[in-house]
Amino acid sequence: MLGSALLFWGGMTGHGWLGLVLAMIVEAAQWTRLRWDFNEAAWIRAWHLCVISSVLAIVFIWIDGNSFMTVPLLLGWLPLLLLPMQFVQAFGLRPLMSVRTFSFFTKKQRELNHRHGLDHATIHFNFGYAYLLTVLVAATPLGEREDSRLFLPGLVMLTLWTLLGAGRCRRTHTVLLLLVAGGIAALGQITLAKAYNWLNFGVLEGNQDFLSPNHYRTAIGRFGEIKQSARIVWRVRPAPHNPPPTHLRSTCYNRYRASLWSNVIPADLPVAENDFKPILPLKAPDATDFYPLRPDAGQQAIRAALPRFTLRGATSANSPLPLPGNAASLRDFDADALECNSLGTVRIFPRQPVINGTVIWNDDATPETPPRPELDLDVDDSERAALRHVLTELRLADQPTLAARLEVVRRFFAGFQYTRYNTIQPPGIGKTNQPSAISIFLTTSRRGHCEYFATAACLLLREAGIPTRYAVGYAVLEHDAKRDEWVVRGHHGHAWTRVWDRDANLWIDFDPTPAAWLGVETRAGQPLQWLIDGVQRIREDFTLWRNHPRHRVILSTLLLAAGGAGLVFLSRRLWRSKRSPAPAVSARRLATAAGCGTPLHQLEHPASKLLPPRLPGQPFCAWLSGLRPHLPDPGALDEAIRLHQRLRFDPAPPAASATGRLADLTKLIKAALSAGRRDAP
Repeated sequence: MLGSALLFWGGMTGHGWLGLVLAMIVEAAQWTRLRWDFNEAAWIRAWHLCVISSVLAIVFIWIDGNSFMTVPLLLGWLPLLLLPMQFVQAFGLRPLMSVRTFSFFTKKQRELNHRHGLDHATIHFNFGYAYLLTVLVAATPLGEREDSRLFLPGLVMLTLWTLLGAGRCRRTHTVLLLLVAGGIAALGQITLAKAYNWLNFGVLEGNQDFLSPNHYRTAIGRFGEIKQSARIVWRVRPAPHNPPPTHLRSTCYNRYRASLWSNVIPADLPVAENDFKPILPLKAPDATDFYPLRPDAGQQAIRAALPRFTLRGATSANSPLPLPGNAASLRDFDADALECNSLGTVRIFPRQPVINGTVIWNDDATPETPPRPELDLDVDDSERAALRHVLTELRLADQPTLAARLEVVRRFFAGFQYTRYNTIQPPGIGKTNQPSAISIFLTTSRRGHCEYFATAACLLLREAGIPTRYAVGYAVLEHDAKRDEWVVRGHHGHAWTRVWDRDANLWIDFDPTPAAWLGVETRAGQPLQWLIDGVQRIREDFTLWRNHPRHRVILSTLLLAAGGAGLVFLSRRLWRSKRSPAPAVSARRLATAAGCGTPLHQLEHPASKLLPPRLPGQPFCAWLSGLRPHLPDPGALDEAIRLHQRLRFDPAPPAASATGRLADLTKLIKAALSAGRRDAP
């Protein structure tokens, strides 16, 4: 059962060969009589080894940049981390393990009771059951295999095998109940997946970890305070004498409907799914690769006159890369691929959880496609009345240039109040005549956060005939003079407007949010923020250092040497202390040699297949009584043991009928054991 569960775990987690090795180690206890006399001290040492290994695994996973996946990843590796405990259980002479092994307080309580002459009841259990449950939990598919459809059927089959193997349930009822439970679980899995996708259709402001290039659900119309994190998400270090960028755009969108911004791909545009195309690398003069964000840029994308900066932070596959709107090219990023869509969103497929590379920017062109009037001038009818009212008030059409129009809009929003606490709510269901959240923001409320300002500015300029797009990313605000770098935190998450400059033939950034927001979002962090930042920097820097090819070889060699030395030491000690208890405790051989054997000794061989090895000094009948749960009529075994004891130890001559009766009972018990093994699943 454990071997099958470990094979199932290997298949679900992608560690097939490791699951096979663990299964062979665990099941080897059924193929060999080799055993060790592990005592309580050995159990405790094995448990300490498991704890130390788990702590090291947690540190490694956390340093590796997967802080949010530490617990799921640790659960996935528990079958390997807990293998020492199962080895001690499977290959030890003692069938049960004391609970004191795992509890420091229970051990101390026992010692205290012993000093005072008090009794202390000790609970014993078979660790194999806990290990089986751990393996099934660890087999839960995560990451790339989280959509596996084999998990639930496999889990149901293994559970059914376990219950039927116990022989204490009604088979038909058990099968039906498990099928019903499996169906409910499958329905729940589908429902939870749909709910998860719906909840992560976009992101909350300040949390850029789950940005979708296709949809962004704003907090517009959502009542309550916007929660933001002070965690460092990116670090920007400009080259000497180069300015830092003011905005780092992660994604861009072109259609707004009821608090949701979307990237709508034109129907006549023959593009792949999500509108993304690979960015093909070119060779720089120094023979290194660079990635131009515009296909027609060529070597102009890395010319010396362009400013540049290094970008460092933790990321994952498919993540949008925060870049200036006029970024020209990328260099030195350790990635399998880079892609860009028609709205200028660049996503990366990194090889490591922490990336570091060079961004060359401030180009005289942008990677986005020119505006599409049917998309970049689109305004929903529910917003149009309020937009026209504001445009009439501002007299925006009277302004001669784009710069003048943008300045009018900027001054208009300067009179608004920036706040992270939303009080505007959209109309209720069925109440179509009520104004929308943006209409209320523009006409009566005049207070909100950056998503209100960016969305309202987009729609206002569109109604005035100026193509716009909605940009989400970060504002670069915090300078760390000690390290000469700019720190981008979660609460620096920002939204602004991309405006089409017809004269310059490019898209430009326009941030309509009042300057007062800078004071709100550059507030002090937690009291120990310096410590949190320091630990995060050490983790990311160490991850980059460790993943360097030369350093990776050194660390791998050291780890293999340390692990090999520990394995050799442990194997030597196990080899020296090994025991083969079967010949030493063979009751049949001892009784035959002493001339006091009875027919009951014929049960030793079939019983050894069902019972744990007989302990040194354990009476034969006491060991044989463990067959009671495996027999339909335990009374036959009890009678056979009484006859055996009488024939062995009664000084009176045994009657021939007693010997015959014991022989008949022995045959009956052997037949019952054989039938039970055939019926076992």
